[in-house]
Amino acid sequence: MTHPTTTTTENLPDGRTSPPEPSRQEPTEPSPVLPSPAGDPATAPAPAHHVTPERSIALDMILGAAAGAAGVWAMDRVGWFLYNHEDPAALEREHQARAGGKDVAHAAIEKAADMTGIDLPTGEPNSAGIAMHYALGVLPGALYGAARHEVPALRAGYGALYGFGLFALMDETVAPALGIAAGPTHYPWQAHVRGLVSHIVLGIATETVLRVSDRVR
Repeated sequence: MTHPTTTTTENLPDGRTSPPEPSRQEPTEPSPVLPSPAGDPATAPAPAHHVTPERSIALDMILGAAAGAAGVWAMDRVGWFLYNHEDPAALEREHQARAGGKDVAHAAIEKAADMTGIDLPTGEPNSAGIAMHYALGVLPGALYGAARHEVPALRAGYGALYGFGLFALMDETVAPALGIAAGPTHYPWQAHVRGLVSHIVLGIATETVLRVSDRVR
């Protein structure tokens, strides 16, 4: 705020006149900028919008099933390589421990045929046993595909944790409990190592396929 400049003169008692009072100007201070009232849409800064596409659980499960099938294929490549380079004595002990002399998938088909009375192929290998073998990777893969975004910890180790979980749950626990495999102590350590490594490969391959699908969706 400023005072106006005085230009008039005043008469002194002796008839003299006083010189005009010099103008005085107070220094001006900039007006403070007050923050805009909260909730004022006209003055509040526009919020940043992060648009994320809605996820479809059904699509996640389909992609997880496909990734699980790819994981089984990769697991078989590694598993057969290790099997063909394993100690013959360990392989003999493993075959003696198998339920009915069959692997888990074919033993499951044979058990299902016995329980249902349905005429299913019992030789090894057969189409039903191979389908069961892939189903053991496809069905968990579908569940994994639906859950991996909701529980990111499942993806630990680039899918290695998922593969380890399948090995511990299915090979070491569920299969013996269902009677389609012997207990863990009946198998040589080489069989356990081969199963563990193969399932970790399955988990990594499954996660790799799903990560690629995440990028292209």
